[in-house]
Amino acid sequence: MAFTTGTPVLDEVETIKLTDGTISIGRATDNDLSIHDTFVSAHHARIFTYQSASYIEDLGSTNGILLNGRKVQKHTLHSGDIVSLGHHQFKIETQEQQIA
Repeated sequence: MAFTTGTPVLDEVETIKLTDGTISIGRATDNDLSIHDTFVSAHHARIFTYQSASYIEDLGSTNGILLNGRKVQKHTLHSGDIVSLGHHQFKIETQEQQIA
């Protein structure tokens, strides 16, 4: 599983492969994925992956996480999901989608 990041303004896209373990996301530079956006908290969220299942969890951020337009605290990620943090969106893709 992977997620593709992009911003509506810059149209930049980056794909990050999700492997077993944790990816921290936030504005601070000590995160695995650092997002320069004032609407993203310093330590906003984390994605935990174990045996090909991935979960996203809000770490007490100010503006929260939107998953497919709905605010969530912790949720399982599925192919096609759109995660929004601040002004940034992430699209969840399965391995099969990346090959196609």
